Amino acid sequence: MVALLPHPLSNSKQSMLVPILGKMPGWDGGAMVKKEECAKIGHEWVAVGSDEEEEQFEVLPHCASYIQIKLKRVTAGGDHDVCIVQVTKNGVWDDVNKTVFWLEEGDQQQQPALDSTAALYSGQLRDEGII
Repeated sequence: MVALLPHPLSNSKQSMLVPILGKMPGWDGGAMVKKEECAKIGHEWVAVGSDEEEEQFEVLPHCASYIQIKLKRVTAGGDHDVCIVQVTKNGVWDDVNKTVFWLEEGDQQQQPALDSTAALYSGQLRDEGII
């Protein structure tokens, strides 16, 4: 099974999505609810593809970074499940083509530095009273 996970949220403009994205797991229809709730406040998800797979994934556009993972197993973690995954690739948002640009081994310099101007951090969420 391959899944796509954005990491982290892009910037302060997406901070209002944290309660939506963190409310429930993506399993058992949770991802569809998250997609619908994001769309209600103007943050529609888009379909992107993997370089190696014909499968399409829906992601939140404009995230600072994306990782593609392969689920290895799920194990109990007390009051939640813990997923053991293999990271298969990472990417960045391509605003021109409106998709994820998957980075190759030598492309890491195309990943911008992720500071508080480029990515959403927990300090900002605490300041805004979200967490």
